[in-house]
Amino acid sequence: MTIAPFASDKDLISFARKFFRDHVGSFRKDVKICLTADTNRTHAYFPALITCMGFADLLSGLYAGNLERHGLNELKKYAARFLNANYDDLRLEILYLAFRHKLAHLSFPYAVFNMAIDRRYTDHKQRRITWTVYASKRAIPIELDDRPTPQFLKKSVRPWPVSYDCRALISVPRFQIDIIKSIYGPRGYLHYLQSDLAGRERFAKCMKVLFPP
Repeated sequence: MTIAPFASDKDLISFARKFFRDHVGSFRKDVKICLTADTNRTHAYFPALITCMGFADLLSGLYAGNLERHGLNELKKYAARFLNANYDDLRLEILYLAFRHKLAHLSFPYAVFNMAIDRRYTDHKQRRITWTVYASKRAIPIELDDRPTPQFLKKSVRPWPVSYDCRALISVPRFQIDIIKSIYGPRGYLHYLQSDLAGRERFAKCMKVLFPP
């Protein structure tokens, strides 16, 4: 079946392979640069993390067929189909609300984000979450380390004692690997495009936005 402006399904899939090859190559390069240690052995953790979130956003927009009005709900749908069980609703909400939004608008996440005052979180456990972002590969991309009693921030500039009861441990390399696997895995997005007409139509719709014919 022809999906304009592509000449055929074969033409669309051929372009999709090239599109992802190019974008994944840039994605790998950008994250590698961010995670290459400087002379002080520090890394650009947050630019690397926001790059991962942006790429995941792109994929969820392609899957939804909408690059201009998509967000957390679309990311959850993409993750449910193409990512693994480590990306449940709570972890995606933490990535999206606590990190993506704050990095995009404030350049830095809150030292502690209080789930009790943000109704967008669907989890009923009202955690106070601080974070550690890793430049190393870990087994779990987003791990939640709950504490039995409140802890207090130690190594941070703060005007008063700030407590937390959970620490989010985020591995940028593992997140990047899982995103790429969601495209190329045996049940990944590229395989889905080859077998699903509606998926190809939504992909073509997005290409018309990126590359106006």
